[in-house]
Amino acid sequence: MTPPTSILEKSALAGKIKPIVSSLFLLSKEDFTAIVQNVGEIANGIDLAVLCALGWGLVPCLGIVYSFLYGGVVGNAVKSKGKKGISLKRDGEGEECTEDCDGGGDDDDDDESYHKSYLFLLSDHIAQMARLALLVYACDCIVVVFHTIGYNHKQWSAVSKVFAKILYTSWVARRLQTFKSYVVRKALNKAPKNCDKLKMVNRILDGVMLAVLLVKILDFLSVETGFALTSIAAVGTTGGLIVSLASQEIAKGILSGVEMASSDRFYEGDEVHFGDGTQGYIQKLGFLRTKVRKYDESEVNIPNSQLGGQRVCNISRTNRCRVVTKLRFHYDDIQKLPEALASIKEEIVQSCPKIITKGKPFRAKISSFERDHVQATVDCRFELPPVGDAFWDNREEMFLAIDRAVRKAGLNFATPIFPSEVNF
Repeated sequence: MTPPTSILEKSALAGKIKPIVSSLFLLSKEDFTAIVQNVGEIANGIDLAVLCALGWGLVPCLGIVYSFLYGGVVGNAVKSKGKKGISLKRDGEGEECTEDCDGGGDDDDDDESYHKSYLFLLSDHIAQMARLALLVYACDCIVVVFHTIGYNHKQWSAVSKVFAKILYTSWVARRLQTFKSYVVRKALNKAPKNCDKLKMVNRILDGVMLAVLLVKILDFLSVETGFALTSIAAVGTTGGLIVSLASQEIAKGILSGVEMASSDRFYEGDEVHFGDGTQGYIQKLGFLRTKVRKYDESEVNIPNSQLGGQRVCNISRTNRCRVVTKLRFHYDDIQKLPEALASIKEEIVQSCPKIITKGKPFRAKISSFERDHVQATVDCRFELPPVGDAFWDNREEMFLAIDRAVRKAGLNFATPIFPSEVNF
């Protein structure tokens, strides 16, 4: 028993596949004749020829014209006038033809020049639109086929319009995304230090453009077919409440990620110390989570919602470092220490050119009397970031300078007599 037509019209998909399959595989000779006749009425050979010519012939034809003008006429004019030629290329791309041009130019150079010109940019966009128009043309023919075989559902009349709108809207969105990437690259070339911030802005713009595209597609489906938004609304208030509650944490994480990117606190590759004790290198900044590689090479993913309000120290952006070390001497040598500590400072100054001697503490002093030794503290600051090979090389040179000064003073370091911890 076949369901009533009124019931089929109310369903979205149920009961609508079988009629299509049956119609396609049980076609009679009269059906084929009718399909050919109906498709022939809407399809026009001139239309197809024009679209094919624009889609696949426009770019190479203009390339030949460009090569002739740029390599021949323009080159000869430049050579005869003895001055710089006229550039047909886009700003910042390629070189202008100078007075040394030979007129014809190399074919590969002409082809590369053409692909960097505004003429190619315009012709390529026209070709893309023509190829998309052929897809819409094919969709129109398919709709006619389904109407011919008797599948006359009312929503089929809007399929071609919806397909064309979605296709061209997606193409425009893709073109805008390409232009956005071009602008971001230009900004990156002018300010390489803002690389990570521009990457985050690029991701945010991609997300915004995708969201707008999806909204427009749903709008087209709703206006033309009445299907999309009606189906979404069928979720009901209970589903909407569940989705809203579940998305609160996601929205909070995204906002925290955007805030961190815009606040310039840290970027990928920076060494950071967070207020909760997490220390390491930023591996990846995401919309929802930030990946940190700790000093033991383990990786931890931290939700952005947890990082938003934390204190953070960006070690990579610190231009100065401090190195403090404590030295142990014998009580018998306490009277020799002032002279030895002064010698340590002189040796450090000679060995470490990045040492800061003015405006910041630079000390080598007796700091305490311990049970089995006299303790001295050497406190130095350097014009170096506290990360990287330069920092560790400088730190090593400082320790070697201390050892040389102690040996010159005829002193020896004291070894512990009383262990600080005894294990049974």
